[in-house]
Amino acid sequence: MPAHPPPPSSQSPRPQPSAGEPAPRGVDPASVHTLPELAAALDALRAGRSYADLGKAVRPDRLPSSTVSDLLKTSRCTVETLELFLRACGVRREEWSAWRAARERALTDVPPGLSGLVRVAAADPRRLGVHAPIDAPGAIGDLPIYVPRDTDSDPSGVRALVGRAAERGGLVVLVGGSSVGKTRCAYEAIRQLVPQWWLLHPGEAEQVRQAAAVAPARLVVWLDELQRYLGGPAGLAAATVRTLLNSGCILIATIWPKRHDAYVALPRETGESDPYAVERELLDLADVIRLGSSFSPAERERAQTVAQAGDRRIALALESADYGLTQVIAAAPQLVDRWRGADPYAAAVLNAAIDATRLGVESPLTADLLRDAAPGYCDARQRADASGNWFETALAYATKKLNGAAAALAPIAAPGTMGRLAGYLVADYLQQHAGQQRRNLKVTATTWQALCDNLTDPGDQTRVGRAARDRLLYRYAEPLYRHAIDAGGEDAAGLLAELLEEQGRVEEAVEVLRAHIDAEGDDADGWLAWRLAGLLGRQGRVEEAVEVLRAHIDARGEDVAWRLSGQLAELLERQGRAEEAIEVLRTHIDAEGDDADGWLAWRLAGLLERQGRVEEAVEVLRIRIDAGDEDDAWRLVELLGRQGRVEEAVEVLRARIDAGDEGSAWRLSGQLAGLLERQGRVEEAVEVLRTRIDAGDEDDAWRLSGRLAELLERQGRVEEAVEVLRTRIDARGEDVAWRLSGRLAELLERQGRVEEAVEVLRTHLDAGGDDADGWLAWRLAGLLERQGRVEEAVEVLRTHLDGEDAAGLLAELLERQGRVEEAVEVLHTHLDAGDEDVAGLLTRLLERQGRVEEAERLRRFGRSADG
Repeated sequence: MPAHPPPPSSQSPRPQPSAGEPAPRGVDPASVHTLPELAAALDALRAGRSYADLGKAVRPDRLPSSTVSDLLKTSRCTVETLELFLRACGVRREEWSAWRAARERALTDVPPGLSGLVRVAAADPRRLGVHAPIDAPGAIGDLPIYVPRDTDSDPSGVRALVGRAAERGGLVVLVGGSSVGKTRCAYEAIRQLVPQWWLLHPGEAEQVRQAAAVAPARLVVWLDELQRYLGGPAGLAAATVRTLLNSGCILIATIWPKRHDAYVALPRETGESDPYAVERELLDLADVIRLGSSFSPAERERAQTVAQAGDRRIALALESADYGLTQVIAAAPQLVDRWRGADPYAAAVLNAAIDATRLGVESPLTADLLRDAAPGYCDARQRADASGNWFETALAYATKKLNGAAAALAPIAAPGTMGRLAGYLVADYLQQHAGQQRRNLKVTATTWQALCDNLTDPGDQTRVGRAARDRLLYRYAEPLYRHAIDAGGEDAAGLLAELLEEQGRVEEAVEVLRAHIDAEGDDADGWLAWRLAGLLGRQGRVEEAVEVLRAHIDARGEDVAWRLSGQLAELLERQGRAEEAIEVLRTHIDAEGDDADGWLAWRLAGLLERQGRVEEAVEVLRIRIDAGDEDDAWRLVELLGRQGRVEEAVEVLRARIDAGDEGSAWRLSGQLAGLLERQGRVEEAVEVLRTRIDAGDEDDAWRLSGRLAELLERQGRVEEAVEVLRTRIDARGEDVAWRLSGRLAELLERQGRVEEAVEVLRTHLDAGGDDADGWLAWRLAGLLERQGRVEEAVEVLRTHLDGEDAAGLLAELLERQGRVEEAVEVLHTHLDAGDEDVAGLLTRLLERQGRVEEAERLRRFGRSADG
């Protein structure tokens, strides 16, 4: 009797290919990088064929079912087995090499040329920088359950950015204070999205450069505490990051807000020193996410759910009303209480460690350094009453673990050793909290001397030397720089020369630079040659400067040679040697071809224009534009505009905008609108700006909204201008709205609508809280001062500004009001805090007040540690 047919099914079974038939399309071996991916790809290649059918397809060779089963489960197989499987699946022989390469990738433990890599899924979050959590009764596991942050699911949040970076490469930077959860948030993002990628946690920037040289596929470069990889010639540069991004790598970094904001801030004035130009160029490549110090209502609700599910650490953290949840998890309250409750001797050790760290020490602080520094924090009676073991007792107090998590001072082992201490590091949260509390306090003379006597790392010596110089403490800055030079520090020679020049010790400065350059030979930092030539040029020793530059241009790499060439051309032009200057620039540009730095082409064009050789200048810039340099388009337009060739300029702009120069489209559109307006073609100008604003690029939109508002105001269309700005303010986040709010306030003030302008600025400042932009505070203070409301202006600056911005602006305001001694006091306070550029502000103020000798004495000899 025939068997009954199977019951009907709502889905007809998919027909399966026979063994030996062509492999299904869509299985790409190039997408395979891990063993699980290889197993999945091979199983897709099998397309439902039975093991027995696969074995039949390769007869008389043998492919047992057990071998196929192992292959599809583990993907660990010999090349011969893989090729038999490919034959059975009908893969053409010419495609086998791609599958062999996929097998090699999947089986490779470490990408070639790099060591110390782990898969993201296997990475230890504690080693990546996630804080050890507090103990809590009944707590389970090394870490508490992760409480999802709002940014995790935000369309523009951390995971969205990491996902985008996984497709095309990207640098994602999380900005936030200590213990707010930056590192955990970043770790959870990569663990969720790219668990099988390789992860590199570099110890220094050189390892990142090594990774860029290899650039393996699917690599995460973990840069927790990004500032550790930045600064000086050995620091991480944008070019290295671009190489990694172009290879498809993900770079993920964390950094504190003040450090990030210092790096990205532009100089206030043209020609002002720009110490963080390299860091800013790198951070311009980043997608930035800011994490606040407290949880949002939605995040706290998720935390409550986790606590109710049994996580005792989260439950304990939610009980605190004074600290954020993540800070409590990392024992922040106990750390602060430990610091505040210390006896005089433990407090002395802790404050010495905190001060040394805020001055720039990054290496572990040795016991000798802390012992030598501590006496300055005790009064004479406390020093007299100290017991014989005061230091050991104080150190034991400072290093005690709190709630099983962090200690105020954490012992750090010497590299590669067991049980041998290198020194101690201050807990991050305590450093951030206490460092801010002590910010405006003088660092004791004993600490400065202890740093001079005990620091051995050239980076530490250089950073602390700069901190001493910023405070006009030359008696410590100079020896620290000299120690750093002796220890091989790369930045110290230039900084010492700068200090000596400021003190009028020019020959010593020249000698320092020449000695360092001569000692290093061809390996000498090209920036030192640039510094030396600049110093000589300022002293009128032009021929010596020219000789230095010519000697070093050919010996330097492209990252420095372009600057040296520009400097040489500038010197020669000032000497009336224009043809020589032109030759220097042309030689460098011709040698580099399309890779030549656009800044040099701009310098050459400007030089030619000043010599009346306008057509040559135009040709230089046109060649650069054709080579793909977008910046030179707006430079050419400026040149044509100066020559009255407006229609040509308009033509250039329209061509570049139509060509899609996205990097400079907003600038080109703004220039085009300006040219059209000057020609009386106002409606065309308005249309150009509105079109670009409506194109959808938010970065372009906010920049051009300000230009459009100004144009409309000049045409008397004030309400339209106000509406443009209010619309964009409402549409943008805090990172942009502050700029437009400032523009709107300016417009309203010009129209006599002062109270409206004040309200716009106050609203934005109050909404931003501690994170509000200082530029708005400056604008509001200026507006109030112009209205005669001086005390309100002073209060705004004191409340909303920090660092040298507060010092300079507040001192200027007080000086304008005739309150000179208050202005001097403000600057002295900020000197104690070590704010950059305040020393120059103070000496210039004294000179304006006729106190020239006092200013010169400060400039030449500095201050003592006690003021």
